[in-house]
Amino acid sequence: MSCNIAFLISAHTDAPQLKRLIEALPADADFFVHIDAKSDITPFTLLIKSDNVHFLVNRVDVRWGTMREVEYQMRLLCAAVEFPRHFDRIFFLSGMDYPLWSPEQIVAWLSAQGEREILQGVCLDSPDINALQHEMYTVARPFFESVKLSILARKILRLTGYRKKLHFTVDGAEWRLYKGSAWWCISQELALHLLDVYYNKPEVSRYFRNSFCPAETLIQTIAFNSPRWASRCILTEGAYPGLAALTPLHFIDYEPVIQIMTEADLPRLRQSGKMFCRKVVSGKSDKLVEILKNHSITDV
Repeated sequence: MSCNIAFLISAHTDAPQLKRLIEALPADADFFVHIDAKSDITPFTLLIKSDNVHFLVNRVDVRWGTMREVEYQMRLLCAAVEFPRHFDRIFFLSGMDYPLWSPEQIVAWLSAQGEREILQGVCLDSPDINALQHEMYTVARPFFESVKLSILARKILRLTGYRKKLHFTVDGAEWRLYKGSAWWCISQELALHLLDVYYNKPEVSRYFRNSFCPAETLIQTIAFNSPRWASRCILTEGAYPGLAALTPLHFIDYEPVIQIMTEADLPRLRQSGKMFCRKVVSGKSDKLVEILKNHSITDV
């Protein structure tokens, strides 16, 4: 049983955690890593020297909630599809993730998925979406290098009554807005489609350049507005269920803020059935990682 896998990983801190994440995943995979341009890449490249780990040279100064996040997503996807190896599956992970499954379990599960894309989304252009979500995604959020200027521009637009629509037009067809999470697993064929639309359909970038957190909406919107790919993805219908429920492969706890996982979370992790957990931090999650490294989550 074989499956060519690429892991796209974004990181900005904690090089030791990134190293143990990579070492816990299938050894024959390739890893494409983006380190935030604001961070010193040296601790990462000194610690991680494997031939199958490829650090992006052209790095992005990441600003959370802006198109800067989408830009590094796309650069990672480009690095994978331009690599001289065809990948059956392409994961997107954070450097603070850690697998709950063994490499053998991951490969076996992927091999059984057929044409299914592990990309989940909910339509935001729907009467089922609550007022909070509607407000978050209809308020325009212009981006400037100055945070204060960005906030001021947002406030001015809100006061004028301007609101973004939750749909837009691409090549004469109406596209609806979808939301999911930034962690997914897709085929190389879908990756090529995402890149083609992103770089060749300027309407898409224009719509998302002043949107809230496009790293969680742009990719889903492209996929779910394509008849070919929508049927292969995971559609959540009805009301917005929360980010954790839209993250099919990861156990995450955002209440009231994102929680750091420790050994005390083992019962919840076991019950979740998820492939990964986040967030895992050196010095705080070490005992958990040691347990997971030596046992499958089903054994602990």
